[in-house]
Amino acid sequence: MKRLVVLLLAVWPAFGGLQDPLRVGVGAVQRKLTLQEAVELALANNLEIEIERTNTATASASVRAAQGFFDPALRWAPGIESRSLPAVSMLVAPDGKLAERSVGHNLQFEQRLPWNGASFQLNFENSRQSTTDPFVGLNPYLMSRLDFSFAQPLNRGRAIDSQRTEIRIRRKQLDLSETEFERKTIDIIAQVEQRYWDLVAARQQAAARAEFVEWAREQLARTKRGIETGTVPAVELAAAEAELQRRLDTWYAGVATVTEAENALKQLVVGGAESPLWDEEIVPLDEHSTAPPQVQTLDELVREARRSRPELKVIAAQNDINGVNKQLNSNLLKPQVNLVLAYASAGIGGSVRDTENPITATTAALYERVNRLSSQAGLTQLPPVAFGGLPGAQVGGYGTSLSNLFGGRFPTLRAGLEIEFPFRNRTAEANLARTAIAERRLRFERARLEQAIQVDVRNALQAITTARQRITAAEASVRAAREKLESETRLFETGESTNFLVLTRQNELADSRLRAVVASLDFNRAVARLQQAVGGTLKAYGVTPK
Repeated sequence: MKRLVVLLLAVWPAFGGLQDPLRVGVGAVQRKLTLQEAVELALANNLEIEIERTNTATASASVRAAQGFFDPALRWAPGIESRSLPAVSMLVAPDGKLAERSVGHNLQFEQRLPWNGASFQLNFENSRQSTTDPFVGLNPYLMSRLDFSFAQPLNRGRAIDSQRTEIRIRRKQLDLSETEFERKTIDIIAQVEQRYWDLVAARQQAAARAEFVEWAREQLARTKRGIETGTVPAVELAAAEAELQRRLDTWYAGVATVTEAENALKQLVVGGAESPLWDEEIVPLDEHSTAPPQVQTLDELVREARRSRPELKVIAAQNDINGVNKQLNSNLLKPQVNLVLAYASAGIGGSVRDTENPITATTAALYERVNRLSSQAGLTQLPPVAFGGLPGAQVGGYGTSLSNLFGGRFPTLRAGLEIEFPFRNRTAEANLARTAIAERRLRFERARLEQAIQVDVRNALQAITTARQRITAAEASVRAAREKLESETRLFETGESTNFLVLTRQNELADSRLRAVVASLDFNRAVARLQQAVGGTLKAYGVTPK
């Protein structure tokens, strides 16, 4: 038996030496990070934040799209038309066919005003026409017309309409999107805090377990020396070795937990799968959280949460959107009364027809004979038949037409009302009822959320208080367990204790150390939870969502 023990002691260093556990994907480069730096990396690189940022950009583009309703519209309609029409009068066309030709350049400008639902329209028409109608005095002639009309709703559509509703809703949705972005940012920061403290705790636990392994090695060495001197029975060697292997197992598992916690943090702070940070070891520089918000009472915390929590801002934005829909549907139930004002002016200019008047041409031979006979009889001749001519102001080209147009020679004024009485609008009535239901539901949602905020604040504050007490108790437990271990070790070295008792004291100290780490982790988490519960996460890190 003694020879077996000596053999084991001889070969143990060959296979029992400690090596650091392998960590997959972690190189020799270390990246030392404070919590503030980790948060800044996440805000710069986190993909979920980038996705949410695109949603905000989309909402902003939607606002601009809705405002497009008020963009002015200018239409130009050039055209040419040649008409051949049947004539029902031989005076118009002896051959029964009237030929006309028209060339037009028409402009139309429309503008919806963003105030009180008003709109106006401006038409500028220009045409050059020629005809075979012998009774037309100007051929060809140019006609210009300027028409301005203005419409103003006096009842329905004055305060709000579908288009302005769309713009207001899109703006509220942009506010909602920005609030959602703020909420996502807070959520990511809170996750970074949790993962950061998880990594801190995992590294502390792994370091503690590595130290526990060293304790087991030291105890195994004491056992070997005791066996060699005969103060310790040989059977104690197996117990010491078994305990060492058990602690090695927990150490290896702890190192794996470090890798998992590190990967969870990396997932939040890197910008993609190709980032070099994936191959670096993250070394947290902060081990303790900053002090929690200092307030006098729980009520102050709750009031601060109600002022700052983005969830309540979301409810407020949704309520505003519902209010806009309510206003629109109430307005749609009113009669439509529009004031319409219009002004028009026309101008004309053309060339005087150089052909003979068809009426006088048919009697020209008769007048000539009558006048000849009158002369022979000594009678006074008949005066020539004339129908007069067009005013000189209408004879000319396009400039003459414009001069008549803007000179106001041919004005037209119009004013009136357009009244529409809807007998019933069941769609608007139903939508109005829906907005009332939605308003009620949002009121309940807000009350429920305020209750949840109350719970969040209370639980977070309680968690901080409890974690502080646990830290104090764990530190006291560590001190007491260390004293017991040191005493038991001295007794073992003098042969007054057993290997079992020493290992038991070591496990008690290890348990106290790990409980202290967990208590510190819970305190750090509770501080982050309280900041999130009162809506102070962004302020704590000096972050302004963009």
